Amino acid sequence: MTESALASFSFGRPAGPDFDVPNSARMSDHLLNGKDNFECDRRTVAELLRAAPELPALARAARDFLMRSVARLAAEHGIDQFIDLGSGLPASPCTHEVAREHGPCRVAYVDHDPVVAVHNRALLTGHPGVRAFEDDLCSPEIVIARLSAMDVIDFGRPVAVLFGDVLPYLPEPAQTVRAFRNVMTAGSALVLSHLSRDRADQGMVAAVEKIYACTGGLSVRTDAQISELFTGFAHAPEVLDVRPDPDVPGLTSYAGVGWRVRGGQTRAATAAPTTGQRQNASAT
Repeated sequence: MTESALASFSFGRPAGPDFDVPNSARMSDHLLNGKDNFECDRRTVAELLRAAPELPALARAARDFLMRSVARLAAEHGIDQFIDLGSGLPASPCTHEVAREHGPCRVAYVDHDPVVAVHNRALLTGHPGVRAFEDDLCSPEIVIARLSAMDVIDFGRPVAVLFGDVLPYLPEPAQTVRAFRNVMTAGSALVLSHLSRDRADQGMVAAVEKIYACTGGLSVRTDAQISELFTGFAHAPEVLDVRPDPDVPGLTSYAGVGWRVRGGQTRAATAAPTTGQRQNASAT
């Protein structure tokens, strides 16, 4: 999907009060310098940036981590099935574009936002093996059943399950991750990034969570809480830290790739990273 294709496809003005109510998907689009957002989203993001000015760079770092992980899984590990959960509005390059640089693949994009789902389906028309679904990640068993029943994903083969910055929006993220873990065969991979509060001050975290309350809520969790989401996976953590000065408090992201290994056994979860494992956004 090219930048010009993304720029030429627009929501248009929605009916009713949506025009005046900020939306988390459109806010994320604005943080990534996208074009599919409204004035109410931009005003809310401006308020966010007064509390946490690092958010745009952090959103880009998390996006880069996700795409970098997809490329490595496809090129180095031969994974050719990807489920992009909470995919949000398209940002170029997309998961299927990156994966297909290394061979044929199947990709399922899943988001609970109906406008996002319609937007994705329109843009993905003409891409065999790529599907977009509107489903609620709070009901992961339904998502899994639909992907299986429609022969989109074969859970008997390795699959990469992607949670790119979506788990902060779920009240019980462990339940969703666990449901997917239980159907992932050996050789499958979990990729996730999640906002972390460990290097921020409490006032900043409270302000960000309060602002997101108008979109349905968001939780900024600790490294230790995020690490627990990798239970049942062998993983190595990575801190995405875009702060110019590590001594100045700010939001960071805890990210990682987790592996399902033979027989469902895993190594003990790696301890949460320290600030000495800082990963700058410019790293590749």
